Parts: sequence; C-alpha cells; structure tokens
Amino acid sequence: MTLFQIKSLLSTYHLSPLKKLSQNFLIDQNMAKLIVRESLHGMPLPLEVYEIGPGLGALTEFFLNENISLKAIEIDRGFCKVLQERFGSNPKFELIQGNALDFPFPNAKNDTILVGNLPYNIASLLLVKLSLLPELFPRMVFTLQHEVALRLLTNPKTKQYGALSVLMQSLFHIKRLRTLPKELFYPLPKVLSAVVLFEPKGTAVNLTAKDKTSFYAFVRKGFSQRRKKLNKVLGIPLEKRAEEIPPEHWIKLWREFNDSSIAKKVGGL
Repeated sequence: MTLFQIKSLLSTYHLSPLKKLSQNFLIDQNMAKLIVRESLHGMPLPLEVYEIGPGLGALTEFFLNENISLKAIEIDRGFCKVLQERFGSNPKFELIQGNALDFPFPNAKNDTILVGNLPYNIASLLLVKLSLLPELFPRMVFTLQHEVALRLLTNPKTKQYGALSVLMQSLFHIKRLRTLPKELFYPLPKVLSAVVLFEPKGTAVNLTAKDKTSFYAFVRKGFSQRRKKLNKVLGIPLEKRAEEIPPEHWIKLWREFNDSSIAKKVGGL
C-alpha cells in the first residue's frame, strides 16, 4: 500500500493510528512484496499463513496473490472493518478479531507459518508464548523494532543479552533478513525496524511444552540478579554470571540441574 492509499483509507473510515498499540503502516510496496517473497521462500505451497497485526493489509494483499490461505489476527475493530471489506470476499482470507496474546494457536504443521509486524508492547510476550507452544511453527517472519531484534540476536557479555535472548537462540535459528528505515512507515516511528526470520533448531524437537516452560523459568531466575554469580542465584557449582553463559550451555546446565534435583528426590525417598 502507498502512503496515499493508507491516508485515504484512514480518512474514509474515520480512523487514526493509535500510539498505545504501536500502529505504524508499511508504505513501501516493493518492501512489502519482498517480505512476502522471503517469508514463503523455500516453503512447499500451498501454505496456511497466520498474519499477526495486518493493520490495513499492506502485506495481506500480496500474500493473497500467492497459493496460500491466510488467517489475519487483528485487535483493532476499525482495521477489522477495513480488512473485511477489502478481502472478505476472497475465499483464501479469514479474519480473526482479537489479541494475538490470547489467541489459541493450533498445533504447528509443516505447512503453516506465522508472519506479522509485531507492536513493541507485545513483541517479547508473544515471542515467549510462541516459543513455549507444544510444537514450534516451521517458520516465523516478524517485523520488530530494532531494539527487540538486537536482544534476540545479541551475544553473551552484552547489555542486551538476557533471558529472552537465551530462550529464542536455544530454540530457533534466527536471521535478520532486512533492516527497515523509519521512512518506510507511516506515521514515522522513532526507531529502526528489522525483519527477522525464526526456524526451529533440532534441539527444540525433543523438548515438550513443559520442558520449555521449565527451561525458561530456570534461565529467568539465572538472570534475575545479573550481578551475582550462578552459584549464588541458582545454587549450581558455577562461578560465572548469567550473561557470560552462551545459549547452548544454558540447556546443558538446565538438564544437569534437573537431573541433580531428581536424584536428590529419589535419594530422599
């Protein structure tokens, strides 16, 4: 969608972007086509696509040109009206009015992917929710604020490295596909954005939802007192701080901690 089209729709439906929902619309059609193409690249068609936060349909219109079916999850009732009138007659389109944080995502299938422009205020919470599902989706492609993308991609021993970094890097191969300048959005945001691709790692396949929840709780506790060493925070024999431990070692520590806890319980019976 162009800037003119977006402003015309907003005016026609008496709508305005809500700052509290971080509503910024992609106004570069070439970039929209590129995001759609990269989201589908290498995936077997036809696909089922869940689009989170479609807004006025900047990506939606190009997805519906492909051999896919699309379920759009949009919280804003005004935008839902626009989406329904624009795409409701298309048999490949289904609109779901609601908050993605509350949506009961189905068990992931090989022919289902998630895409969307995630608002800053829900991005981290939604990423955690999706990572703790029983089955991980084979691909997720999200546009995120640069700050969130940095937290996901950062290395140990950096200020941005935290529990979310460990969780996501432990479960997913993560790749920044594009950095998007502020000028590609309306209204003009204060920060850069990035298109980030997530695909599950093999290590994630053997983890149940209960395992992943337990692992994330373990990591969060480890980062709860960043200045203290893990022998003080977690009670494990390791004199290093949480920020010094790479993601692959966190999984090992968690397994060892669980094994020792089970051993203690069994020994006490």
